[in-house]
Amino acid sequence: MRRRPLPLSLIAFGGIATVLAVAGCGSTGSDSSKDSAGGDSVPKVATAPKLASTTDKSLPIEAYMYTKEQTDQLNNAVVTLRQNCMRGFGFTYEDQKAQGMFQPKSITQFRYGMTDADDVAVHGYKPAGSEKKVVKPAPVKLSPAATTALTGTEDANVKPGSTEAKGGQDINGKKVPAGGCIGEANRKLGASSAQGFGDAPVVVKVNTDSWAKSYNDKRVRAVFTKWSACMKQKGYAYADPMKAGDDPQWQKTTTATPREQQVASADVACKQKNNVLGVWYSVDVAYQKQMIEQNAEALGDVKKRLDKQLKLAADVA
Repeated sequence: MRRRPLPLSLIAFGGIATVLAVAGCGSTGSDSSKDSAGGDSVPKVATAPKLASTTDKSLPIEAYMYTKEQTDQLNNAVVTLRQNCMRGFGFTYEDQKAQGMFQPKSITQFRYGMTDADDVAVHGYKPAGSEKKVVKPAPVKLSPAATTALTGTEDANVKPGSTEAKGGQDINGKKVPAGGCIGEANRKLGASSAQGFGDAPVVVKVNTDSWAKSYNDKRVRAVFTKWSACMKQKGYAYADPMKAGDDPQWQKTTTATPREQQVASADVACKQKNNVLGVWYSVDVAYQKQMIEQNAEALGDVKKRLDKQLKLAADVA
């Protein structure tokens, strides 16, 4: 079965993560009016750098997010703790992971659409590497007793960490902890058995809301208008770059068609001509800074929790 390509809008927020070059400075103006989406004052942006890529650009919210290295460290610690716990019940356990998951180089590589002229000339709106098939591991076959020890319940339909997976069963002379070995490992690393690990809800909200606010900001819409006019001159009718990237016709094939390559190439050229990336990135960052200030207390707690989890992970042998 062929793998359906991911829409560009889903790739835009990238995992732990995003693409290109530079050239001058342009003003985005300033505005102190109200934001129709959320009612907050619209943050000012004095100038926008001339950008042909945002791959090497960071976002303020990343200070509260797990990096790839930190995620790997936590995952390794989780696996070790699960294995130690299962061994205590007399079982051997190997954690299985999917292979071939596509991941952008950074959180900003595709956040504002495609930007690499060489890449889109070949791959269109399907970034190089994203077409690879994800190989899911074969389900690990465990005995009912081993399943109970791992998850806290024998019921395969019950999600680990749920209230139904309460543990308490006696297996080989030991009591199964709440949530089984999965729950115990999470708790030892500072997470509740239901929560597990991942960016905190407030972090995800800031990350997605800043993008949404910037996408609808009148300064960004102004450069979209210029971008759209540029595209029209090349024979393509799209209101903004994300609509071009999410055109349903690109989802019909697993590799880029000649038309997709042409549209994507025009898209990148028009972004560069009108400094779409410089303006959009600057406005996005301004909204993030505003929201981080508004959520300072909650984000401070997130940072403390993240630091604590990484310290606990480092102590796992």
